[in-house]
Amino acid sequence: MKTEITDNLLQEQVKQLPKEISPERDLWQGIELAISQQPAQGKPLKRVYYPVAWAASIVFVITLSWFNLSPQSDVKAPQQSFAQVMQHDFEQQKQLMLTSLGQPDLTNLSPKMQTQLTELQEARDAIQKALAKDESNGDLLNLLRWTQKQELDLLKKLYSPQWQTI
Repeated sequence: MKTEITDNLLQEQVKQLPKEISPERDLWQGIELAISQQPAQGKPLKRVYYPVAWAASIVFVITLSWFNLSPQSDVKAPQQSFAQVMQHDFEQQKQLMLTSLGQPDLTNLSPKMQTQLTELQEARDAIQKALAKDESNGDLLNLLRWTQKQELDLLKKLYSPQWQTI
């Protein structure tokens, strides 16, 4: 038969519990030993971050030595202008888009679309020629970026699948 525990019964049992618990062995010896082994106030404590600092400094010295002692090439790579970098990026995007569209044949376009595509390519070429004379012209760079975007958008519009409407 189960005894039902009520709040009053639980309170009575709690009151009967001892107020203190005595340790099974004498703890004073351990306390005295711990106090006597504490470092003196004048000595600094050993820091935990010393090994990490040593490791970081060794890595830094090795990296610095590697960069300084590695053989330097006397031939310097030609610096590309921002317009050349933009053109290279555009060609990669265009090739990626044409590949993803299944390498469509651009010669099978309607005459109107071929005219638009040709005009955009000619405009891009003219802007690049102007940029060859003035590489830091921000307006020409923005215009080049805009014409490249228009050409990519036109290709996407021409070859992306259209949803059928009823």
